[in-house]
Amino acid sequence: KIEIHDDLKREVVFHNLALESVHMLRSQCDADKIPFTRPVDFFAEMVKTDDHMSMVKDKLIFETKKMEAFEHRKSNREQKLRAKEKHAHRIDEKNKYKKQHMREVKDWADSAANNRAGGGRVRDNDNDYLNNMGGPNKKRQAMDRKFGHGGKNGRFKQNDKKSMNDMSGYNPKGNFSGGNKSGGSGKRKGKRARDAARK
Repeated sequence: KIEIHDDLKREVVFHNLALESVHMLRSQCDADKIPFTRPVDFFAEMVKTDDHMSMVKDKLIFETKKMEAFEHRKSNREQKLRAKEKHAHRIDEKNKYKKQHMREVKDWADSAANNRAGGGRVRDNDNDYLNNMGGPNKKRQAMDRKFGHGGKNGRFKQNDKKSMNDMSGYNPKGNFSGGNKSGGSGKRKGKRARDAARK
């Protein structure tokens, strides 16, 4: 069955019929010794006009571009689908890793709680458990034995009743040291006098 409304298929049928007829006639011309070769200076007009052939050419170009556009759209759809699947796989892997991490943290916390003395609570006087926690290293222990554990831990500047009522160091001019800061007397010498003193 020939699709008469399809220009491309119709032209292919015409071409095949013409080519088959030429082969048949050529064999007959050879048998009857009839010359059929065209001379070099022979001018033959085409059966179809140039306008019609231009229209066929434009149609073929349009069909080619249409097929290329279809393939391009198909390729884009496949690339988007693959990118979407890859993104979903990455999200799944991330969620699995997160769940596994949280499960490991929970297992570690449960294990640590079960290993503690007193059902998950540490007693301050449980020296055996506290010593097994690691504690300070040998160097720190030796320094503690030699120098102790340090001085007062805090509250160095806390006032008491006596220090709060002591006004001996108060200076209304703002000099809390109770006198000249430099400890000297008189006005400071000028720059020229200081330079001369250095020489």
